[in-house]
Amino acid sequence: MINGSIEQFLDTGWYSEATLFCKGHVYRLEAQTDDAGTIFFTDKWRAENEEDMYYHSILQQNDTLPWTGVSELHGNDLDLLKKRFLETPVFEGKTFWEAESELAWLDDAAPIRS
Repeated sequence: MINGSIEQFLDTGWYSEATLFCKGHVYRLEAQTDDAGTIFFTDKWRAENEEDMYYHSILQQNDTLPWTGVSELHGNDLDLLKKRFLETPVFEGKTFWEAESELAWLDDAAPIRS
């Protein structure tokens, strides 16, 4: 994992609104929990990476951010959700483990236009 500790990411980052960058896209990971259980989802959009530290979202001409939902996992067992996330081909057809060396754990920055 670029710009981060894989151990720390797996301990906390995968579940707490993490932002990953891979091959021109930001992947935002987030979980929501309520009485019905937990939904863990991953969205992606185009972005530019800056020094493996920050990203700049690429907006459309009308200043909107086109994003795509690439994964949505439901359950009550957080360990099972984590296992399912790690095995789901979220990153351009690759699982987390297959793409791990290409993933940068990033902070967001001010958006720019393409």
